[in-house]
Amino acid sequence: MKILIGTNNQNKYKEYKRILNIYAPEFEIIGLTEAKISDDIEETADNLLDNAKEKADFFGKKSGILTLADDTGLFVDALGGEPGIYSHRWHEGSDYDRCVKLLERLKGIPEDRRTARYIGVVAAYNPSINKFWAYEVRVEGLISNEFGNGGGFGYDRIFKVKSAGKYYSELSEEEMTQISHRGIAVKKLFLDKDFLK
Repeated sequence: MKILIGTNNQNKYKEYKRILNIYAPEFEIIGLTEAKISDDIEETADNLLDNAKEKADFFGKKSGILTLADDTGLFVDALGGEPGIYSHRWHEGSDYDRCVKLLERLKGIPEDRRTARYIGVVAAYNPSINKFWAYEVRVEGLISNEFGNGGGFGYDRIFKVKSAGKYYSELSEEEMTQISHRGIAVKKLFLDKDFLK
C-alpha cells in the first residue's frame, strides 16, 4: 500500500519519510514527483486545520492514493501570535531571511519573554472512502537571541524546544520523531484504530 506525502517541500517530505519508515514500515512512501503531480495548491484558509485538509484532499483526489499533508505555524507570544499561520509567507526571501526578520522584531525583548510554540496539523485523506483524519500538535519553546547549530528548515535554528532544552535544528533524527509535531501526529494517526480499516 502507498502513502503520498502531499507537499512540494523536500525537507518536509524527507522528514515524513523518515517518520513513516518507523511507524509504517510496510507502506511505500512516495512524493508528488513519483505520483506524477506537478501542480500545487494555494493555502487560502485562515486556520491550520482547513489548510492541511485542503492539501490532503487536493493531492489525494488527484492521485487516488492515501495522502498525508500538513500546515504548520510558529506562534510568538510577544508578537501577538505572529507569524502564525502565515509563517512561510510572513516575510519574503529564504528561511534564513525570515529568521533574521523575526529576531529583528524581537530585539530588546529578553529571552524569557520570547515564548513561542510550533502548532502543526497533520491531515490524512483516503480518497477511496472519502474520509479525513486530522491531529493538531503543539511544541512549546522560545525564540533564542541567536542561531543554533544544525540544519532544519523554517524557524528551526532559532526555536528552542522547552522539553529538550535545545534548538529544533539540533535534535537528532530519533528525537525529532519523538518530539516534533509531525512525529507525534503521525504516531497518533497510526494508533487510531479507525485508521486504515
